[in-house]
Amino acid sequence: MSIHAALLAACLGTAGSGSEPPATKTPQIRAIWVARWDITSPEDCRTLVRLAKQYGFNTLVVQVRGRGDALYKSAYEPRCEFLKDQPPDFDPLGTILEEAKPAGIAVHAWINANYTWDSETPPSSPEHIVNKHPDWLMRDEGNRLVMKAGEDVEGAYTCPSNDEFRDFLKNVYLDVATHYDVDGVHFDFIRYPSPRFCYCDRCLRLFQERMDERITPERRKELANTQDRLAYTRAFPREWDKFRREQITKLVYCIYDAVKAAQPKMIVSAAVFPDYSDAFSRRFQDWKKWLKDDKLDMLFPMSYVKSTERLAELVEDAIRSSSGKPVVAGIGAWQITPEDAVDQITKASELGAVGYCLFSYSITKKGTQTDYLRKVSEAYPKDR
Repeated sequence: MSIHAALLAACLGTAGSGSEPPATKTPQIRAIWVARWDITSPEDCRTLVRLAKQYGFNTLVVQVRGRGDALYKSAYEPRCEFLKDQPPDFDPLGTILEEAKPAGIAVHAWINANYTWDSETPPSSPEHIVNKHPDWLMRDEGNRLVMKAGEDVEGAYTCPSNDEFRDFLKNVYLDVATHYDVDGVHFDFIRYPSPRFCYCDRCLRLFQERMDERITPERRKELANTQDRLAYTRAFPREWDKFRREQITKLVYCIYDAVKAAQPKMIVSAAVFPDYSDAFSRRFQDWKKWLKDDKLDMLFPMSYVKSTERLAELVEDAIRSSSGKPVVAGIGAWQITPEDAVDQITKASELGAVGYCLFSYSITKKGTQTDYLRKVSEAYPKDR
């Protein structure tokens, strides 16, 4: 059975079954997240696939949308600026697929959903969201755009309450899913950066309209008389948090349904904050509900911790809450030794994870340092 067939069996055959752990029904998924800066030339792409094959990795989760841009032939977004020195016909995703498919390696398209930019200097393309649709961007409590990383934010995020943006992002996912022979599409940054966002005028208006249907005329008048832009969010903090969670959930469901309608056998997965309390209350990322409602086929908890004991807690909770969907343990390879990575992979497998995904291929320094991959491969040979 090919790894793609095994993945489909794991995702579609056991979904919602509540039966035995899916790890018993599929070969171990040995995956690597591949960031956009590691696939900026044809040689980079060929080296990636060659090393994956050499060291027994059967799945590549390749970043094709990093900051509102594309590392593929996109009908909707500008080309990634990392590719500015490459010929215009160079297609990183297409090149990787050409190499990976004959090698029996599955490729999932990693698409950053809401994270859109990370610098005060705007993108060079006038077609980039930041330049063309600044009204689509999240704003903080002071109604300010935040463009670069801070203590609680990575940069500019798009606001999921915007219908135009939601349709646009759906089309981005569909563009990849229908024009490339990928095995799956992969959500990342499908969340808010922190509770400090989003307080744009649209979000506040929609929330006020919702609450006005539930409160008395007297209460509406009282809130209106405060002249406080954030009066409703301060008055109804739990409902405000619920509103924000619903916006992310609506985005996930919209995209999942569209992808499945176009490509019923395609795997839709997500990288999520593994501590559910943090994901739920601070990122407004209700991934347990998504799994329960059959709006994800596979979960990648980003269990980037140094302690194997803590990883076990996070992965066990994900598996227990997965409604029978396969769970792939995310391993923070950049911060632990390969020996510790093997310990974490072993523990996750014992708990019922269907495999692991290393973050990230960057540990190889674009393929020039392969000891990490070799050591993991030796502990987990291809026929294990």
